Amino acid sequence: MTVTIVISSPRKGGFGDMIAERIISGIVSKGKDVKVHRLNEMVEYRQCQNCEVCKGNGGKCVLKDDISPIIDDIRDSEGIVHVTSINFNEMNGLFKMYFDRLYAFLDISASTIMPKGKKIATVVTASADQASADRVSKDLEKVMVEHFFCEPVGRIGYCTWMMPMGVFADESVLEDAEAIGKMF
Repeated sequence: MTVTIVISSPRKGGFGDMIAERIISGIVSKGKDVKVHRLNEMVEYRQCQNCEVCKGNGGKCVLKDDISPIIDDIRDSEGIVHVTSINFNEMNGLFKMYFDRLYAFLDISASTIMPKGKKIATVVTASADQASADRVSKDLEKVMVEHFFCEPVGRIGYCTWMMPMGVFADESVLEDAEAIGKMF
């Protein structure tokens, strides 16, 4: 089976990427495949139009852009890893645009049509606000559990405190990330 990883961190090789790589390492060590989507590499994308077409066609978003294959991969995967940085104490804009498109997995009565029981892990990085990183991570997990009946396997909120890229203040975060990956 496959785990879909959605990374919206703007810096390739940044803290979100480094944590995601360790989660991937844990997933792969369990013999699972991984599909990685880096939102910052998208060229064509649109926000959810609330057109409701997905409500009558089995959850297929009619927008055809770089988010569409992510939605398809999530439908077919056994697990999801969300990685975002925060801006102004909230998930970054690209992640929010992608996250809203998960609306396609709710039917007309707001019941999930996403296959239930997918595992979910959430990583949120912040430059200067640990409380916001933890809150956003918890809130993202809550949506995935309450709306889509995902099974949480771990959350990481990591504050870099404006550290130089690639310098981890707490290496145990990377060990935790690998352990989360092994739970898929």
